[in-house]
Amino acid sequence: MAPAAVNRGAREASLRALSAGRLDGMGWVTEAWIERATDPAVFLPGCRSLIVLGLPARSPAPALPAGGGTRGRVARYAWGRDYHRVFEARLRRLARRLRDEFGCETRATVDYGPLLERPLAALAGAGWLGRSTMLLVPGAGPWLLLGVVATTLELEAGQPLRKSCGSCSRCVVACPTGALGTYGGGLDARLCISYHTIENRGPIPRALRSKFGDWVFGCDGCLDSCPVGAGRFEADAEFRPATADAAFPPLAELLALDQAAFVARFRGRAVSRARRDGLVRNACVALGNVGRAEDLGAVLSALADSSPLVRGHAAWALGRLVERGVVGADSARVALEIAGGAEADSSASEEIEAALASILPALVS
Repeated sequence: MAPAAVNRGAREASLRALSAGRLDGMGWVTEAWIERATDPAVFLPGCRSLIVLGLPARSPAPALPAGGGTRGRVARYAWGRDYHRVFEARLRRLARRLRDEFGCETRATVDYGPLLERPLAALAGAGWLGRSTMLLVPGAGPWLLLGVVATTLELEAGQPLRKSCGSCSRCVVACPTGALGTYGGGLDARLCISYHTIENRGPIPRALRSKFGDWVFGCDGCLDSCPVGAGRFEADAEFRPATADAAFPPLAELLALDQAAFVARFRGRAVSRARRDGLVRNACVALGNVGRAEDLGAVLSALADSSPLVRGHAAWALGRLVERGVVGADSARVALEIAGGAEADSSASEEIEAALASILPALVS
């Protein structure tokens, strides 16, 4: 249980992050939104208590079948059904039962709602906020999905744990883009793989792409590195992958998805949040980073994709494959020049020009 008072510490920390630009790109996070999200009385008038609940979200990795091509990676929480649907349905059942049994007012939300649930969980004594900004729960670590039921019922609040990460900085070191800074204590969304592969609807900054590895939706780097709760596999069955492809999708298959195929494949899963163009864009970046010679055809096909966002990132991927010595510079140059000659979108044209410039050293060597 967390107190229903205004969470001034979380409010001030969020406003500092907003002012410093660390939340750039998330347009819904404004000063007004932060003020609402830290005041339970706005979420539920007359609120007296906040019940914070968690669902385990770490599943064991499925065995990969032989073959299947070059694969990407999806964050563990998105391997199965969309937790928003699963968790929110359970929270609403709890809220309804409280109303029926105690005659109180209730309102439930998961993490897309207007409440900052991690600071509330820390206030309730469920865990502490780690350097990764994740809630770290004894025995479960950062592998919990959080939800809140606000109620006008008066309940006894918990006490914050007297714990911290101490000198541990494994998550800071593990982050491939430096999104946690040098010492942690704050996340810079502008550098975060999860932000760019899920929320960012435009181009991924070129300086970051080579650091994304094979991630196509989210990133578990800071979570996997955390020693708190390490080795615990307690995820609900609904969050476990139905197949290995749900956790480690073949990248060439993602590049071949049209809108209808995307909707059919990811209906009811959190991956759908990235949208078709965003996920295929992410797959282009991943193929540039980990693709092999046999993936060249998929990248060349993506150069003619219906989306200029995808075409631009496919050009980058082709240049990256040359840089890695996977494909020859001459054939890549021909493909990029043909694509450039047919390109009508200015942003995609600029990506093609940048890719051509990137392979120049290989052409003259």
